[in-house]
Amino acid sequence: MNEKMSKILMLVAGAIGVIAIFFLARIVIEGDDAITASADLQGSVISPFVTFSIIILVLTALVAVVFSAFTLFQQPEQLKKALMGIGVLGGLLLITYFVSPNSQVVDVTGKVLMEESSTSQVISAGISYAFLLGTIGLAFFLWDFVKSMIK
Repeated sequence: MNEKMSKILMLVAGAIGVIAIFFLARIVIEGDDAITASADLQGSVISPFVTFSIIILVLTALVAVVFSAFTLFQQPEQLKKALMGIGVLGGLLLITYFVSPNSQVVDVTGKVLMEESSTSQVISAGISYAFLLGTIGLAFFLWDFVKSMIK
């Protein structure tokens, strides 16, 4: 990164930090008890801070995605690898969806919380997908750990 871009990014980061400190100071000055007790105070002190945080989060995610996509399109071999990885993840998601049951959901007492539906199947698939990806990640971590111990 060149010197000019680095200075611009430092100024932007500094401005974001100053704005965040301003919001934090407003919250600290008002105090926890006053903010908890008054809905109007929550709206005037907390809401702008939350809005600012959401805007920064969205802008950061957008910049990360745009620059990543730009870099991938400049390097076709990396784009091919990325699309293959996305395809594998999509395939695993489809497998977990079709394997997941769509039966009714009950609580500990046996009370039916949700009847048979595709919603319960989606939820079950999401849980299974997260478990599957976690297991795969742990297996690769352990494999790498064992390889490094052998060397």
